[in-house]
Amino acid sequence: MSGTVKKVTDVAFKAGKKIDWDGMAKLLVTDEARREFFNLRRAFDEVNTQLETKFSQVARLIHRSL
Repeated sequence: MSGTVKKVTDVAFKAGKKIDWDGMAKLLVTDEARREFFNLRRAFDEVNTQLETKFSQVARLIHRSL
């Protein structure tokens, strides 16, 4: 994994760990706010998963015959 790719993956992973999702969820009062918060958390998790998957793949060599 290249240095830049590893850095992006590490930042995304650390960002997810720093967010206190449960603490923020306790502050929500309305059902609509809870639904929107759930959607936000789901979207954040999906993006993190995509980043981890994309940047953890090993690059394949391309053989070109001339």
